[in-house]
Amino acid sequence: MGGGQFKQAVNAIVEAERQPVKTMQARKKIEEDRLKLFSEFKSKVSTLQAGVNNVLGINKFKELKAELGNGKDLMEVTLDKEKASIGSWEIEIKEVAQRASMVSNGFSDPKEKLLGLGYITLELENGENQDLYVTQDDASLDSIANKINGTPGAAVKATVVKDMTDPDRPYRLIVTSKKDGAANDIRFPQLYFVDGDEDFYIEEDKGSQNALIELDGFPVELESNQLGNFMNGVGVNIKAAKPGEKFTLSIQADNKKITDKVKKVVDDANAVLEFINKQNAVDEKTDTRSTFAGDTGLQNIEFRLRNLMHEAFPVNLGDEGEFRTIEMHALGVSFDKAGKITLNEEKFTKALEKDYEGVAQVFSNEEGFAAQLKTVLDGYTTPGQGMLSMREKTIKDRIGQIDRNIENKERLIDAKQKALTEQFSRLQGSLMRLQQQQQYMTATLGGGGSNPISQLLGG
Repeated sequence: MGGGQFKQAVNAIVEAERQPVKTMQARKKIEEDRLKLFSEFKSKVSTLQAGVNNVLGINKFKELKAELGNGKDLMEVTLDKEKASIGSWEIEIKEVAQRASMVSNGFSDPKEKLLGLGYITLELENGENQDLYVTQDDASLDSIANKINGTPGAAVKATVVKDMTDPDRPYRLIVTSKKDGAANDIRFPQLYFVDGDEDFYIEEDKGSQNALIELDGFPVELESNQLGNFMNGVGVNIKAAKPGEKFTLSIQADNKKITDKVKKVVDDANAVLEFINKQNAVDEKTDTRSTFAGDTGLQNIEFRLRNLMHEAFPVNLGDEGEFRTIEMHALGVSFDKAGKITLNEEKFTKALEKDYEGVAQVFSNEEGFAAQLKTVLDGYTTPGQGMLSMREKTIKDRIGQIDRNIENKERLIDAKQKALTEQFSRLQGSLMRLQQQQQYMTATLGGGGSNPISQLLGG
């Protein structure tokens, strides 16, 4: 015995010692499969939670849209749904806000350096002035525009235009304030040039002005064409004036968007229920060790979710202590024969049109569907305390313990393999020495192949 046989013996012993590790790795795989399934379920619950939060509270539940009728080409509207109110207003745009501007005399070539030496006194947005010096190298119309536009904090912008009113001298410099409205009136740049081949002067200028509209018959002056808070929660961008033509700004509930949000909650709730049902759908071939079949925590979530769908929710009538109740099926939310939640969108939209306030309260007030569902979900997902969080921690702890056990066992196996290797190495060395001694004795005593030990004994 020796050579490769020793190595095979060591490997066989180590392999036998490693069998418990393989068993632990199999257990770890089962727990990892459970954790993966659990993470999928937790993600579905979190998605449902986000949808619920999106309809919790009257301001979050509502969705608004603005209709402008024949005023859509004159004005744009933005809405902050949590601040804006439903209603309609008659508007007439008499004048748009204007920016202060000036235009220079004409030149034949915008790149020709004809203006001579000088400087430009430019007003900044902070009210201070800055002097820009002009040399012979930048004494062209284009260079003047570039100097103005390249000044940080300048209150104006400049551009060179080609105006064919005078074909011989079509190029003009236009300088315009960056902001409109009377409050943003500016002092135009002062341009001084000497020793130029052509004169530069301001041919025409216009002052700034506010926008003027009529709102429900009352004149209103606006500081700018763009106002983020024209009315509470309503921003406007005035694009054009049309004196004498009135249009109606109508802010209404956007029932399509509301229906879509409620449908998302229904779909997300179905995803949770379908996951639970799938876990409970087992047969004789199902390995229940890596699933949540019969899990009481999941069954409890399903039970409470289904119960909420059958409840009647209170709607305040406005009088102190007076209320009525509305059931979910009256709004088009019910279960089908397969146990799936369905939303009859047409029925729900009609309920919104008929009783928006009542439907909104059912879903979004403090005792409504969303609030109660949020309470249920929070009880499962609260970090460190919720059932889902604790269950996840338990699975992760088991995986961590298995990892530690495997690590400890591998350390022992490595140590044993090292010890066995050393033992067999010593044994190999001893056998080699015996073989050498045998060869030496054979060579020394002779014997024609007879046993040297027998010869020594006289046999």
